[in-house]
Amino acid sequence: MAAGRNAQTQRGPGRPPADAPLPDLVEIHQRGLEAFAELGYEAVSVRQLNERLGMGHTFIHDRYGSKELFWRAVTESAIRDTTDEVMAALAKEQPADDLALLIAGVRAFHQAASGRPHLSRVIDYEAGRDSPRLAHLYRLMAPLNDMGRPAFDRLVRQGTLRDIPWYLFHFAVTKPMAMYGQGPLARMFGRSDDADDHTLMSTLVLNGLLMCNSPTEAGVPR
Repeated sequence: MAAGRNAQTQRGPGRPPADAPLPDLVEIHQRGLEAFAELGYEAVSVRQLNERLGMGHTFIHDRYGSKELFWRAVTESAIRDTTDEVMAALAKEQPADDLALLIAGVRAFHQAASGRPHLSRVIDYEAGRDSPRLAHLYRLMAPLNDMGRPAFDRLVRQGTLRDIPWYLFHFAVTKPMAMYGQGPLARMFGRSDDADDHTLMSTLVLNGLLMCNSPTEAGVPR
């Protein structure tokens, strides 16, 4: 990561002309994320990545060391930003109890994910492959998992949340992210690129998870 952060100021061989503007770190990571999402980790070459970044052919090796280390920097940045956005939303809302935390957390997660469709595609690509990269993604997800799991367990015991395994809860909440990452297919079904539908999606998910006889279900607006 330290080498990546120096990308803003250092110059080296294989670069564009010295007077060419150098993308900032956020843009470098975003372009890299888009490339991995669209082409896949195995298929995309270092040369293609450098071209996507608008940099010389040695940029990734000079600044990150390898394609894998660049992928790690890119995914760490995207998941960290998602986590920070969710945590900031919860800090602002200050949920009063476990149910309020669950509702606010799911909504904040959907809002954060809707603005990062390429991250969803990268995770989908890696999720079907048992690899060190998948293990790395799972570790990056730990802060959000650790935040939500205790509340989930208590709500299940209370009968407020359906008695389902944690993994079912995870996939029930995260798989609707496909709508954000599968833009071309979503457009065929009539979803516009600027659709503001993450609140409705999170509401549908929550209403499916909460027990129908729970008096607190009314806390999820329809």
